[in-house]
Amino acid sequence: MRETAAIAVARTVAALSRRLGRGGRTLPGVIVGKIAPELPRKLAGQLPHGCILVTGTNGKTTTTKLLVAALRRAGESVLTNESGANLRSGVVSALLAAADLRGRIGATIGVFEVDEASLRLVAPELRPRHLVVLNLFRDQLDRYGEVDTTAALLAEGIAAVDAHLYLNADDARVASLATAARGPDRVSYFGIEQLPDRLTDAHSAVDSDRCSRCGERLRFDRIFYSHLGHYSCPNGDLTRPRPDVAVTAVEHADLDGTEFTVSADGVPHRMQFGLSGTYNLYNALAAVSVATGLGLDPAVTAEAVRTTEAAFGRVEKTEIQGRTLWLLLIKNPAGFAQVLDTFLIGRAQPRVLIAVNDLPADGRDVSWLWDVPLEALTSGRPEVVTAGTRAYEMALRLHYAGTEAAVASSVDDGISRLLAGLPPGGDGYILPTYTAMLQVRRALHSRQAAA
Repeated sequence: MRETAAIAVARTVAALSRRLGRGGRTLPGVIVGKIAPELPRKLAGQLPHGCILVTGTNGKTTTTKLLVAALRRAGESVLTNESGANLRSGVVSALLAAADLRGRIGATIGVFEVDEASLRLVAPELRPRHLVVLNLFRDQLDRYGEVDTTAALLAEGIAAVDAHLYLNADDARVASLATAARGPDRVSYFGIEQLPDRLTDAHSAVDSDRCSRCGERLRFDRIFYSHLGHYSCPNGDLTRPRPDVAVTAVEHADLDGTEFTVSADGVPHRMQFGLSGTYNLYNALAAVSVATGLGLDPAVTAEAVRTTEAAFGRVEKTEIQGRTLWLLLIKNPAGFAQVLDTFLIGRAQPRVLIAVNDLPADGRDVSWLWDVPLEALTSGRPEVVTAGTRAYEMALRLHYAGTEAAVASSVDDGISRLLAGLPPGGDGYILPTYTAMLQVRRALHSRQAAA
C-alpha cells in the first residue's frame, strides 16, 4: 500500500509541477525516496533485459540517445530518462512515469544517463547489467572537485554492481577504472586508432595527464584532444588497453557529420553520423561498443547512428528569420575547446553568442572559463556577444584573449544582437551553459511561434 500511495502521490505532484511550468522531472523521485525508498529497485527489477547506465563528464545525453535508438530498432521497448534529468531523483522519476498505479512497467530494457557523482547511489538500486564510462574532465569544480575525486566516486558505483563495463581506452583515468570491476572478463574497451590531423585539437586544456598508479606524467604517441589519445606510463605502471571496438579510419568529416569505419571484434563496419567533431565521434563509438556487447545486428546499429539527430542543445540547428543558428552546449574547458575547434577556429569573422550562467545546474564556479583556449579565436576576427549571469566575466576573459565582445542585457537581447549581425542565409553560433541553453531554446521557440 505504501508503494501504491507513493506512485499516486508522485504522479500527482509531477502533473501539478508540469502545469506550473516546472517540468516535474525530478520531484517525483524525491518524494518516492521519502515514502518508499525500496520502490526504484523493485521497478527496475521488472525489466527483463535489465538496465544500461551511461556516465562520464561529456556526451551522456547523446550516447544514451544513440543506444535508445539502436535498441528500439532492434525491437526493444526502451525506458529512458529522455529529459536528461540524470541525478538519482531524475532517474527514479523516469521509472515512476513508466509505472502504472500497481507498480507495473511494460518496458523490456532501461537506458539511463547518470550523473558522475550520482552513480554510486543509482547503480546499487538499478543493478545495471551494462555500464559505460565515456570520459573524465574537470567539470563543476565546486561540486565534483578534481578529476581524481570524480574517478573515486565512479569506482565506488562500479564496485557495487556486477555490470559489464565499457571503458574509453583513450582516457587513462577512465581505463584505470577497470580495477573496480568484478573481473577482467567484465570489461570491454573502445577507442580511436586513426584520426586525420585536421580532426585533432591542439588547443584543448589537458585535465589528466598523469599515471593513476605512480603519478608520473604519461607519454603520448597521439593526442586527439585534451588528454584523450595513445599513452603509456614511463615506469610501466599503465598502458593504453587495446580497444575491442575502435575507429580505424575517418573517410569524411565536415559540419554536417562524419563518415567513419569501426572495427568491432575485428570486423569492419562503415558508419555515418550526423554530428560533427571528435567528441561526438567518441559518443557514437561508445554506443557502437555497447550495442556490440549486447549482440545487436551491426546493420541495425549503423542505421540508428545514421538517423539519430542531435539531442537538444547539442549541435542543434534552428532556422529563424532566414538565418541558421547552431546551438552548442558548453560546460567545461575540454568541451568548450572542442566546440571552438570544430565550429569556429579557422572560420572568417564568425558571429557568436556566448551565454554563461552560474546557477546550480551550471556550477557556481566559473573559473574554468580562464582555461578555455579562446586565444585561438582571435585570428578569425569573430564578432562576439556575451549574455547570462556571467556575461561580464565572459567578456573580460575574451578581452584578455584578444577579442572584444558586446555585453547583452539578457539572453533574448543577445539573440537579437546576434541575428542583427547576420546576413540572410548566414550562420550564427550560440554557445550556452546548461541553464542558459534552456533560456535560449525558450526564446527561439517564442520567436518561431510569433513569426
